[in-house]
Amino acid sequence: MLVWIAAAPPPAFAQDRPLTADFPEVYRAGGLSAPDWAQFSGRGAVSFDGSGNLFVLDTRAAQVIVIDPRGEHLRSVGRSGEGPGEFELPFQLVVWRDGRFAVSDMLRESIQVFAPDGRFDRILRMGDQGALMIRPDPNAVALYAQGSSQSGSRASSAFDELLGREPQRDSIDDFGIGRIDLTAEEFVVQPLLQAWRAPRDEAPEEAPEQLTLNDFLDQAKMDALWFGRVEGRFFEPQLRWDILSDGTIAYSDSSAYAVKLVRPGGQVIDVLRRPIEPGGVSRRLRSAAIEREIGRRESLFEDSGGLPRDVRERIEEREFYPEIQIIRQLSATWEGGLWIRRPGEDPWDTGGPIDVFGPARQYIGTFAAGTISIPWAFGPDGLVAYWEVDEMDVPTVVVKRLPVEVR
Repeated sequence: MLVWIAAAPPPAFAQDRPLTADFPEVYRAGGLSAPDWAQFSGRGAVSFDGSGNLFVLDTRAAQVIVIDPRGEHLRSVGRSGEGPGEFELPFQLVVWRDGRFAVSDMLRESIQVFAPDGRFDRILRMGDQGALMIRPDPNAVALYAQGSSQSGSRASSAFDELLGREPQRDSIDDFGIGRIDLTAEEFVVQPLLQAWRAPRDEAPEEAPEQLTLNDFLDQAKMDALWFGRVEGRFFEPQLRWDILSDGTIAYSDSSAYAVKLVRPGGQVIDVLRRPIEPGGVSRRLRSAAIEREIGRRESLFEDSGGLPRDVRERIEEREFYPEIQIIRQLSATWEGGLWIRRPGEDPWDTGGPIDVFGPARQYIGTFAAGTISIPWAFGPDGLVAYWEVDEMDVPTVVVKRLPVEVR
């Protein structure tokens, strides 16, 4: 049941239409006492098909578990291995409405496609474009994909050069969206959209260091290659995007509250806005951002002797974008609406307020900060999936049902 709160909100939220919702639980699977099939090793990707079946990717177990709308085990697909239908390092899961699904594998640099009954269909080799972030095309056996930043491919490019191979260049970068036809003979990313990127005033790119095979066996060297680069500014706007049920691309690429709706051909058909201005960057926020980034990098270098001094200095000297991007997360609902999360108390706070837009692109209302998070997956008939963990970090997937007004 959706409840409209009649009391006047605090002045800071006067422009919001506050929402609260009772999301009834449909079922849960997982936890310490769960059957073997629901002993999930972590919180992996989840997605629904058009029948309300929930697909769960368990990366450590190298399999996809399918749960029917009553919460019963339907089937498990996959295992560790190098053969058809087997995975080495499954990374992403996409599910189409007819029940077909695909899994990307980082180590095999491939995407495997499966029939609705779980039978292996085909495999496509991605090459060095395995870092793509993918979404299913709701109208075809195809994917929409966002590219990766150039720094993310430095190690693989260096390895290619060491082996005498021509480094493969992504056809789209981290501000580009393309389409991949999975029925084609070859894996090809067709660029569709290049979003705006905040201009940078940077020094020219340094020539890459020549690496030897011994360098790839040196943990400290590899950590520096993967995790030591410091580029861009703190709080630079990032590309946030998703695909609506009719195939429209919804995306935000600036600090403003503006969600562009674009047809696959690149035509902007609408822009969703709210009269909310981006916040500035205070001295306290600058200090907190630097401290947080140093802590994050230290955890990445803990196996190779700690954070190098030059990396720490580059973080401390890193510049700041002047304002905070308002749209922190953007997710499309099954019916074609949008849930949009704004910043919480700090930009990295994941508990910020969530605005809901309906399929007709109208503003419905806002869930207050700290009351709810965006679901991991939206499904038919208002089904949504969340992950929960207990005090021992044992995961449970929880399926709930949304009221009609916020689907």
